[in-house]
Amino acid sequence: MSHMDVRKIVGLNIRKARTAAGLSQEELAGRMGVEQYYISGLESGRRNITLVTLWKAAIALDVEPSMLVARGPHRPELPKRRIRAKR
Repeated sequence: MSHMDVRKIVGLNIRKARTAAGLSQEELAGRMGVEQYYISGLESGRRNITLVTLWKAAIALDVEPSMLVARGPHRPELPKRRIRAKR
């Protein structure tokens, strides 16, 4: 089992869920009530996420909170979503 910082794991999972949902960092930030730079920090693994913020991210991304902390082969697959066209 390889060791990876939990911040990186959560960040990668948030990025994967966000892109699967067709959301920009700014759109996700708006749904969560945070700034875009905070999402950038989460996705890059530079920020520690609180349980409350993890919960808000899961709701905003329409995924189970456990998906955001899962790693490797235990990570659930995201549902296939239609990518929204940019306006």
